[in-house]
Amino acid sequence: MIAFDPDTHTYAIGGQQVPSVTGILADMGFIDSQWFTDYARERGKLVHRIIHWHITGELDEETIDPVLRGYFDAWLAFEKDTGFISSKTERVMGSVRYRFCGTPDHIGTLNGQEAVIDAKTGAIYHHVGLQLAGYEILAGTPLKRYALQLKEDGKYSLKQFTDRQDRGIFLAALSCWHWQRNQRRAA
Repeated sequence: MIAFDPDTHTYAIGGQQVPSVTGILADMGFIDSQWFTDYARERGKLVHRIIHWHITGELDEETIDPVLRGYFDAWLAFEKDTGFISSKTERVMGSVRYRFCGTPDHIGTLNGQEAVIDAKTGAIYHHVGLQLAGYEILAGTPLKRYALQLKEDGKYSLKQFTDRQDRGIFLAALSCWHWQRNQRRAA
């Protein structure tokens, strides 16, 4: 019922294309992508892949590019320091009720509580709280929400998002996104 095409980065529910969490936020003006370079995007994708393979037991650490090694070391330090256990990594999720999809980086246990983690190899921007609220909605259960900044030097910083308005703002953005799409169809 829920489908994801990685080549076009598009999601569908029941054969109908639906927006993604980050697509909604970008289209509604919450994400300013002018600061995102192709290099930063590619670096982020590769680091996510390395971490995913680490969690699934498929990683051969000898194959990690030295340029990316520090980011992976930061992940390892985060796991060691916090005891985080990822139970779902890069899992496509969708909401039939709200008609949107997304792929949270990690859902798991952090300090004994269920949490959603978005790993970043660059800065953590304000919209990430809304992004994580979208993922929490997709999970269908209350989650602690964190952005994890992985740094090139093997260090990390963890930021918790606690603003209770994030969920409502995300749902308002989603409603506006669907309204705009419906208006374009009707025209």
